[in-house]
Order: sequence, then structure tokens, then C-alpha cells
Amino acid sequence: VSAIWGGIGCGLQQFIVYLLLGVFLAGLMTGRTPELFGRKLETPQVRLLALLVLLQPITLLVFTAITQAVPGLAGTSNPGFHGISQVFYEYVSAYANNGSGFEGLGDATLWWNLSCSLVLLLGRFPLLIIPLVVAAQLAAKRQAPESAGSLQIETPTFALTLVSVIVILTVLQFMPALVLGPIADHLSLGL
Repeated sequence: VSAIWGGIGCGLQQFIVYLLLGVFLAGLMTGRTPELFGRKLETPQVRLLALLVLLQPITLLVFTAITQAVPGLAGTSNPGFHGISQVFYEYVSAYANNGSGFEGLGDATLWWNLSCSLVLLLGRFPLLIIPLVVAAQLAAKRQAPESAGSLQIETPTFALTLVSVIVILTVLQFMPALVLGPIADHLSLGL
């Protein structure tokens, strides 16, 4: 499972999204106005960034749940926890543009073709458009002069905050799928 949205070549774009979220959270924690390069990060930008972060887990978990809930729709060769991993991985693969599959999944059906196509579209276009909208909104703002109250992003403390934001958001996005899939599969082997 990858934390990268939008497929190959989108790593820098995603890092900038995490950087903006880190600036927002660090600004809240220190009582400073969250700003990056003299541009204040305000409610409209944070809402778009939150939508961007939540789009991936919502899309993947909802499609996995629908596919698992309707009998016969999944076409998994393993009906247990391993089957959940097969279905989830198929959608992650479509969303993240790596094109791989978890073998044993009967995915050459109308449902799989349509649902994976929709997941693929949700994994491409909103993830490219939303950061551009945020960048345009920030570019339209007047640059504020740097002061003693400005957040410094060149510090080890901010670097640790940024790494923590990336790790925590990634773990929270995929914990439900990991618990229901591979972790439950492993724990059931010992019983």
C-alpha cells in the first residue's frame, strides 16, 4: 500500500500537500498564523487539502465495502480475510496507477471494469486539479513580510512535525484495511 496519490510522477506534488498540512498544524500548535513563503493558509485551502487527503481512503474503503457486501460481486478465490486483501489491493492498484493485481481475483467482469475505471478517474483528476486550485488561491494572495512571528520551516522541529504528519495520516488512512486484511489473516492462521 502506498501513500502516493495520482500515480507515478506525483511524489513532489503530494509532498507539497503534506508540507502545507504540516504548516497548518504547526501554526495551530504554536499559535502562529500558518503561512508558507509569506502566503497565509486559510480555511478554503485547508478544506481543499482535507478533501484531497480523505479522497483516497474514502474511495478505496467504500468500493471495497460495496464489493465485499454484495454476494458474488468480488469473485475472490479466498473468501476469508485474504479475500478482503485481494479486493482492496485491486482498488489500490487502480487508484495508484501501478496496474498490478492480487492473483486469484476474478476481475474480468462488468462490475470490476466499471468500478476500477471510476476509482482510476477519482485517483487521477481530482488529485491533480485540487493542488492546482490551492496553488492558484495562494498565488492570488498578497505576500506578507516575514516577521518574528512567522513559522520557520527550516528547523529540525518542523521537519519532525512534517514526518509525523505524513506517517500519522498514512497510518490512519490504511489502518482499517490492514486490520481487516493481512493482520486478521495472519492472526487467524495461528488459531
